[in-house]
Amino acid sequence: MSKKYCFHAFGLNIESEFLIPSLSSQQEHLPADVRIVSSDLSQLQIRTDQCVIKHSEHQFGFENAGLFRVSGGNLIEVDPAPACSESHLGVFLMGSCMGAILHQRGYMPLHGSCVTDGRRSILITGESGAGKSTLAAEFLKRGWKLLTDDVSAVYDVQTVPMVQSSYPSQKLWQDALEHYDRPETSVHSLYFNENREKFGVDVSSFFFDGCAPLSLVVRLIPADASCSISAIEGIAKADQLMRNTYRSYMIAPGNRQRHFQRCITLSSKIPMALAVRENGKQCADIMYKLITEFMEEHCHD
Repeated sequence: MSKKYCFHAFGLNIESEFLIPSLSSQQEHLPADVRIVSSDLSQLQIRTDQCVIKHSEHQFGFENAGLFRVSGGNLIEVDPAPACSESHLGVFLMGSCMGAILHQRGYMPLHGSCVTDGRRSILITGESGAGKSTLAAEFLKRGWKLLTDDVSAVYDVQTVPMVQSSYPSQKLWQDALEHYDRPETSVHSLYFNENREKFGVDVSSFFFDGCAPLSLVVRLIPADASCSISAIEGIAKADQLMRNTYRSYMIAPGNRQRHFQRCITLSSKIPMALAVRENGKQCADIMYKLITEFMEEHCHD
């Protein structure tokens, strides 16, 4: 019988046959909400970098990672590629596979980093390379806690929108890591992309384990312009949520109208802002000031 690891992420107890370096193994093995198991998936008719949705399951094929099947909101089957490292496999397990689990369990997964002061939370969204993780790191430096990195699981959209914490790890590119001011923090390499290396950074000391109300959504964009912030209004708010849904291609055709309605509902409950970060400058401190001042003006308990 293979060794089983027990993890906790997104409010779920996860039992896995694979070690996931970005997660801390739990000593106590609680009843599993999600199981990750090794399986022969060679019979799946899927191509590399393809997602197939069949009933209540998602099937994936990733180059140099392997084949994956996620079903029922509680099972992830893995047929890893021969040379796939634990760190590289963990990226897909906690990324696309966990995204599928959240979709299947009825969460609204949004792509972005979320920070909290324990009473309110700010979701920072934006394209890859916009500076989301660097800005989140600035919030941590100012005393805030990390709630989620990369995938934010939102629920109770109809009443008070809440964000469930993920796990105490942050993904940073090499250039962002160079400006990290906690050299004693545990760091491990995740993968290379276009000659850039991304690292997993342990932020256990700066992690909020629980859930917090979603108070503000910020879209961060780099531009050749001075740092600024402005409100996003009307239907553009729902459009931003649609665009920032994590792995929106995972939404089954029959659920897309429902998802659109949830985006409209959520957009009516929380303020949103467009934050411009000036290219070529280290301006996380300026962005922090702009965003917190915007929050004090527009967000009310």
